[in-house]
Amino acid sequence: MSTRVILRSPFGETVTRDIADGYWADPVGAADSTLGEGYWAVPGLVDAHSHLATRDLPAPNGGYQPGVLDGAVERARDALSAGVTLLLDKGWCDKTVIDLMAAMPEAERPEIEAAAQMIAVNEGYYPDFALEIDAFEIGSVVAEQAVMGAGWVKLIGDWPRRGRGPVANFTEDQLRRAVEIAGESGSRVAIHTQAREVPSMAVAAGVHSIEHGLFLTDSDVATLAQRGGMWVPTVLRIEETIVQLGAESGGGRLLIEGLGNARRLLPAAFEAGVRILAGTDLVGTPANVASEAIKLGEYGLSNLQVVEAVTTAGFRATDRSSDFAVGAPADAVLFPEDPISDLEVLRHPTVVIRKGTVV
Repeated sequence: MSTRVILRSPFGETVTRDIADGYWADPVGAADSTLGEGYWAVPGLVDAHSHLATRDLPAPNGGYQPGVLDGAVERARDALSAGVTLLLDKGWCDKTVIDLMAAMPEAERPEIEAAAQMIAVNEGYYPDFALEIDAFEIGSVVAEQAVMGAGWVKLIGDWPRRGRGPVANFTEDQLRRAVEIAGESGSRVAIHTQAREVPSMAVAAGVHSIEHGLFLTDSDVATLAQRGGMWVPTVLRIEETIVQLGAESGGGRLLIEGLGNARRLLPAAFEAGVRILAGTDLVGTPANVASEAIKLGEYGLSNLQVVEAVTTAGFRATDRSSDFAVGAPADAVLFPEDPISDLEVLRHPTVVIRKGTVV
């Protein structure tokens, strides 16, 4: 049975495609059925900072908290049903998500790129959770993790120390070495950073994706934009962390200051060419990514930019087709209204197609 799909993009283009063995093809002859007429289509929602292994942050007192494969499978299915067709998993304490990728058929889950284990230093993250290394070992450890992962290596760039606030875990030269080594295996590097100086170090070192990054500077934005780098601000996660810490605590005040800086920078960064992406970071599950996107609108992005941030920007940033090109995976999410006109539509897709299969 042949299916034809009319794909009207909210960004102004409409194309018609047939589905052939899970990929988009030029229309040929008559189709048995047609989808998409009267709907608006994107290639999918993108959760660019996910942790499928669990629903919860590590315990503050640390301890090994392995992911549970069955739960990860359920979250992956829920994400796809919510319209997430591409998911960038930024690592855990084990390789649950790497195992998930082998266990689930592609048509039953989003396309996934993933880091394996996070990399930190002693006292540089939740205790006994990440790989705790001596910083001078970063080259060999990144090489191992790049092979173990699926396209990403995740570094914990800084972490609060008692009485000192967030402290850098690595030097700029060490970050640069990590990027070089990861690149030899075709992997990108993502870095957790909430300190003042570490975002600038990471940008100068060539890190591909800045996670949180509240203290990026105007100069950092210009440099990141030149190479089409990614910034995943995870605003909902930061707001929730402020509530957990208390707005009057030292950590809370620092994050509030950082959010103010992010609010100032986000619109200009998007206009300059930085790939601003939406990421859930355990605020709900990846199925909640529309909420993070809508929150980015509260921080200064236009409706058009919000829709790009949660759809096409993630595809382009990871070198994928964002326009239903012939030969690309037949992935599409259909909405009854233009999501640019009403961002709430992003929460309620009507049809999800993954690898040519209607979910």
